[in-house]
Amino acid sequence: RGEKVSLGPRRKLCVRRKLCVAMPVRLRLQRFGRLQKPFYHIVAADVKAPRDGRFLEKLGTYDPIPDRSGNKHLRVDVKRVEHWLMYGAEPSEPVAKLLARAHVLPPPPRRGLNVPEGERGVEGRGK
Repeated sequence: RGEKVSLGPRRKLCVRRKLCVAMPVRLRLQRFGRLQKPFYHIVAADVKAPRDGRFLEKLGTYDPIPDRSGNKHLRVDVKRVEHWLMYGAEPSEPVAKLLARAHVLPPPPRRGLNVPEGERGVEGRGK
């Protein structure tokens, strides 16, 4: 039988110590809940795994539905997220925004704000 050896987010699956394949890891959201009531788990998963399929580790939760006081709940295991990021895991865009809210990552750049005025494609408007 082959042995499985894991080395951080770029998990190496080695069979009989001859064939090793690197698996890139992504931090992303898994959707739970019901219709019109979403609830998400933040997980570390293989890039090729389906959205709600197999994952490597659960890192937190996110409830986008505000409670009575208007708060959306975000719970993150910061040590484990930093561990996965240190080993090269890439967060998806929604997870990067959530981790920026939790002060784990710097805020992602906002789209379209750094484009010079002449290159936006709006020269012909308003004339």
